[in-house]
Amino acid sequence: MKKIITLIFVAVMSLTIVACGNKEYKVDGEFTAFEVSYNREVPMITWVTVTIEKGKVTKYFIDAKQAEVNEAGEFVWNAKSKKELKYDYNMKPVSEIGKEWFEQAEALEAFMLEKGPEAVTTKDGYIDNVTGVSVKDGGYTKLAKEALANAKANKFLAFELGYTSAKGPQVTWSIVTTDNKGKVTEIFLDCLQSDKSTANDTVKFTWKAKTKKELKFDYNMKPVSEIGKEWFEQAEALEKFMLEKGVDAVTTKDGVIDNVTGVSIKDGGYTALTKAAIALIKK
Repeated sequence: MKKIITLIFVAVMSLTIVACGNKEYKVDGEFTAFEVSYNREVPMITWVTVTIEKGKVTKYFIDAKQAEVNEAGEFVWNAKSKKELKYDYNMKPVSEIGKEWFEQAEALEAFMLEKGPEAVTTKDGYIDNVTGVSVKDGGYTKLAKEALANAKANKFLAFELGYTSAKGPQVTWSIVTTDNKGKVTEIFLDCLQSDKSTANDTVKFTWKAKTKKELKFDYNMKPVSEIGKEWFEQAEALEKFMLEKGVDAVTTKDGVIDNVTGVSIKDGGYTALTKAAIALIKK
């Protein structure tokens, strides 16, 4: 009898180990996916963050930030996101169900947490099977799925909104990838910028088709670089340095990175964003 009990115990332990080894989400933390778009021909960014705790999804967070054109004809980011605006977003008066945007976003988050983003259905682009939600699916379910994919791949993303030297909106981000024990194994930096044009006294905004990394030599920094290096080459050198020596090892002088071989660009939030991405890892 004792031998049988021992064998059962060993079998149960083996199954437990296998189950843990096959855990869908290996590292806890917050995982984000975002996309840029347009809101009435001005820039907008939408993102979804999923929280993983003890290998399970415990929270979804949906938000978006819009921009406007100021008196100088410049596109500027709003001070607050749609969630932060709450009732000041002013959707409630025109909502067919009398719900503000943040209330509908919270209802959608709760639904996805209970049933998963794949359970959301739409009709003519509008979410039609979630109680308390009548908004269009503005990329929310797609981004939720992408955030889950990042969680499975141990990819932690932090981004910030800013402006180009020409005062156009841009998004900069850092993606930190870890192994299944939460150790950082890769750092990826990139930035998406925008263009604007004026025709018939109307200012038009467009997101560039490619990021600075994707543009490679077409970004055209090399001719004006004091070290003859393109932006993507310098970004890759900075990524490698931070991975080997740590983010805190990077130093700057007058905002310009000054201790990384092959790098002479300004620290455009790259170290701060990488630190922010690492802070999302929960061990």
